Amino acid sequence: MINVYKQEDYENALKLKKQLLKFYFLGLSVFLIAAIIVFVFYLRLPYPSTKELENKNTLLLVVNCVITGIAIILSFLYLGIPYKRARAYFRLLNDIKIGQKVKNVSTFVQNDESVTEVGNVDFHTMVVLEWSDKTQEFMRRHVLVDKEKPMPNLKNGDIISYVTHANVLLSYGYKSEEDIFEELTEKENR
Repeated sequence: MINVYKQEDYENALKLKKQLLKFYFLGLSVFLIAAIIVFVFYLRLPYPSTKELENKNTLLLVVNCVITGIAIILSFLYLGIPYKRARAYFRLLNDIKIGQKVKNVSTFVQNDESVTEVGNVDFHTMVVLEWSDKTQEFMRRHVLVDKEKPMPNLKNGDIISYVTHANVLLSYGYKSEEDIFEELTEKENR
């Protein structure tokens, strides 16, 4: 069986998540310090008795508002896109690490290279034919394969054994002929 994920993937995802959060707080602290400095200069100005002092007051308030506005906009963009995606990927790997895994045997049909987003994580899909006991027919199943991982190098019609968690491919391999014949004899004996 070929494992798609390794322990290093989990550690790298955790490291990336922490690093992105560290950069965010570093940038936020720079904006916060700049806003505090401008606000202190504003407070230190004398009473605006002349037009020149009034203009300085207004300028410092506008600069403070611009700094605060830029910090808020960048926070929404940064936390809403890169950090949210890194956190979702880490959550996926954490769920895979502790979650329930399901082993299946199916016939490989094709790899679909189009990108599917599930829970803020990008996936390709591997299409397999799987027997449904409920409907008594073969059904197409779209197994999610991480976009950052290589697609399984299989041919149409290969009988494969694979492990998934929440329909995400964890490991796969060819099903040996002996296993196929054992299953056939077990089904006949039922």
